[in-house]
Amino acid sequence: MQNVVWQTPVRTRSDAVTSTFEALDYLDHRWPNIKGPRFVKARYACLAALDGRESAEVARQTFQDAVAEAQLM
Repeated sequence: MQNVVWQTPVRTRSDAVTSTFEALDYLDHRWPNIKGPRFVKARYACLAALDGRESAEVARQTFQDAVAEAQLM
């Protein structure tokens, strides 16, 4: 498992998410019921980044897109 700390955190209303593992935890345990297509893409990208199939930067960007889609900023 490759948990990379991001150079630039993704900010939500209440948190600063700083890594792929934190993002996956946020998606799985703190996300509201608004689970659109960007949520699904972000969750997949985080899982892929943790097992080395995707980069941490792609996981960060897709998580940021999901945060924007759900208006959690």
